[in-house]
Amino acid sequence: MTRTPASTSRIHESLDAAIARKRVVIWYDPSGEWTEDFESFQPKGTEKRRVIGNEFSTKVEISRAPLNQRFLLYIPSEKPAEKDNWLLDLLLAGHEFKADRASLDLQEAGLTLEFKELAQQHKAFFRSPIRTQQLKELLRPNDDESAVRLKMLAVVAKQPADIDKLLLHAFRQLDPTDTEADDPVQAAYGSALLSEHFWKAVASKFGYRSMAPSLRDFAVALFKSVSPIGPQGDLQPHGRVFLSFWKDSNRNRAVFEAWSLAMAQLLAIEPQLNDAPPEFDPGEEDSFELIERFVLHRLVNGFTAGVADAQLLQTIRNRRHSTWYDKHQHGYQAIEHAISLRSLLEKAVLQVESLDAGLQQYISGWWRIDEAYRRCTFHARTYQQPGLLQKLRHWVESHYVNNFLLPLTNNWSDQVAGLSQWRSQALPAQKEFHMRYVHAPLGSRGIKRLFVVISDALRYEAARDFADRLLNQPGKGWQVEVDALLGSLPSYTQLGMASLLPGAQVSINPADGSAVVDGQSASGTVNRDKILKTYAKGRAKALLADDFLSLPTSTAGKELTRDNDLIVIYHNRIDQVGDKQATEAQTFQAVEQAFEELEQILRKIASLKGSQALITADHGFLFQQEPLDANDKAVFPPADQLPTKSRRFALGDGIEPRPGQKIFAAQALGFTGGWSAVFPLGLDRFPIKGSGSRFVHGGTSLQEVVVPVIKLKRETKEESRLVEVEVLRLPAKITTVRLSLALFQHDPVEAKKVMPLQLRIGLYAKADGAPSARPARCCLIRPPPIPVSASSHSCWNSPTLPTTTTTRWWSCA
Repeated sequence: MTRTPASTSRIHESLDAAIARKRVVIWYDPSGEWTEDFESFQPKGTEKRRVIGNEFSTKVEISRAPLNQRFLLYIPSEKPAEKDNWLLDLLLAGHEFKADRASLDLQEAGLTLEFKELAQQHKAFFRSPIRTQQLKELLRPNDDESAVRLKMLAVVAKQPADIDKLLLHAFRQLDPTDTEADDPVQAAYGSALLSEHFWKAVASKFGYRSMAPSLRDFAVALFKSVSPIGPQGDLQPHGRVFLSFWKDSNRNRAVFEAWSLAMAQLLAIEPQLNDAPPEFDPGEEDSFELIERFVLHRLVNGFTAGVADAQLLQTIRNRRHSTWYDKHQHGYQAIEHAISLRSLLEKAVLQVESLDAGLQQYISGWWRIDEAYRRCTFHARTYQQPGLLQKLRHWVESHYVNNFLLPLTNNWSDQVAGLSQWRSQALPAQKEFHMRYVHAPLGSRGIKRLFVVISDALRYEAARDFADRLLNQPGKGWQVEVDALLGSLPSYTQLGMASLLPGAQVSINPADGSAVVDGQSASGTVNRDKILKTYAKGRAKALLADDFLSLPTSTAGKELTRDNDLIVIYHNRIDQVGDKQATEAQTFQAVEQAFEELEQILRKIASLKGSQALITADHGFLFQQEPLDANDKAVFPPADQLPTKSRRFALGDGIEPRPGQKIFAAQALGFTGGWSAVFPLGLDRFPIKGSGSRFVHGGTSLQEVVVPVIKLKRETKEESRLVEVEVLRLPAKITTVRLSLALFQHDPVEAKKVMPLQLRIGLYAKADGAPSARPARCCLIRPPPIPVSASSHSCWNSPTLPTTTTTRWWSCA
């Protein structure tokens, strides 16, 4: 029989592989067709023998030969029955070589003859030597046919031999929206006749049965099995495990989202959710994004209907592990801050008994209402789902303005209207900033260099929020304290910036509103740099935030700190965005951007080895997301002249008093000159053509005139302490094998400040002080302290109290 060199080479390679595994290889060839291949085979270290009627003598010779001697026995006859086979023991201990294609495939793959039918069925798979070799590397001694076929599927797909991963691979190959596309399972495995076995593996693990299985049909069954609404599928519980793995896989997440959307449409999830009864609760189910929107819709409706805060917050907590949570996080956070706003408004008493009382009330708590409104509005706008949150936004805007901003500014304005001088005993004046926070520290021996960041329009509540975020950052950072100043009037940029500079006298030019410090213009960074250099005898520098951040640390940055003791950085994000009609609606987004930029500035200061810093502002601002009510519009009063006009103030001469407005002479505001300033009280704005009206400053409201000062000190070491714990309850007698006691943890565990305490509880006899026979083990029981099953305990020999709340109950045995 004539064969190609390639086929002969393959046979010889298979013989080499067989001889490498076994000492004796027996080749039966009843038709003699492989004689030429046997004769041409030249093995190394192996003795070839043709066996014809001399089986017994051959067996004797092999048994006497050295154990390292290998033999290839070629027998050109049928293999005899076992009872007549003189070489049976050699055959059982050795290897029977077969030269038919299936047998060769098995030998090359390292499989035994029991898999011959498998090799014959999937001959297309074994035609590839690469695939055969890859399969051989995967095989294990105890593999059965299903395991071998699973590994064959893995080789074809170039994936791990796991049906879950093979399914994920198949889902990646098919666009769920293309209903005409070929099934990827059939396309990948059909030619090797492995498709049927793919679906058998799926059926075994998932319980999926179909007369005509396909990937799309399986997807329908899979999503039906986890859908909380509509007809339920009948797959086994592993389907839910598979979906969880699919959703949590970064590689497969986008594919899951595409399939989820397609299945939601196919299974008509949206109309079913729209018709869901009030008692329907999807729980933590997150197979469809529509469920996330449904939950948010229910939360909004529940909030506006007055559902208890605790119930709403619990629902939000239950959704935090949803695969869609990050995508809808801003929606959830908008609701959370609306809940906080509602709670704060319910508790707020907005009476203002005096100017000082109003200032103290604002810095001690009222500012949190402004913060809750700002953060709620920011998240609602960022979420970009106005229809979904429409009811929430309307409630928040209405209650913030009507139940807080309007009554507070009116009550506060009553106090402002009665003032003869703009000053307070409760807060230092903004003009004292330099002497209190810059000159005094620099004059002490403890500070060699001070960084001052002036962020335009960083109002008090935003500064407190930023300070809290700094404190909650893990690891070493900045020690933070927040003070407050009474801002200069009018509360606008030119005057606010001048009030923060060193100098004996700040003056205002009523003709254009420009400010002067000791005769030197305070407008612009260049002029402010001159004033600072005069004060610090040349060792001060004023620069813009962008310029500061762009300084190379090792060169220009190093020179900056070497040559200057006072470095003032001017930052402008909030006012830049809010003070323009086209962008004022983005004010709260600008506040968040300002936080990010301020963090960058602090990191830059730290990289320059700065250890002391201040962050302050020139003024605050009033902001309402929705357009102003017509009742909040004022008119300019009659005057001899009003050369400087703004939404919240005007400067001029001969200003006539009008109801709802307050006039201060220059001297009452702490300035020289014969001019006066007029301010609309409450929320009123003067009409200025072409300017925005939702973001304003310059007036007398608490939000405009309470100016923050954030004092920052770089942490050089961990200044933490352990929590303290005391025993609250201890029984007088021990009558059982279990002892229950209560421990009170005084302080919450906080990043950087308060560390967990490890405890070992010991029991001692009162009579002689002898310890108990074995140490106590403590099991944490979550509050409230009610009996729980043993399976719910978390136990340690040396328990830790890692909680961020102050009370935990323990049961010790």
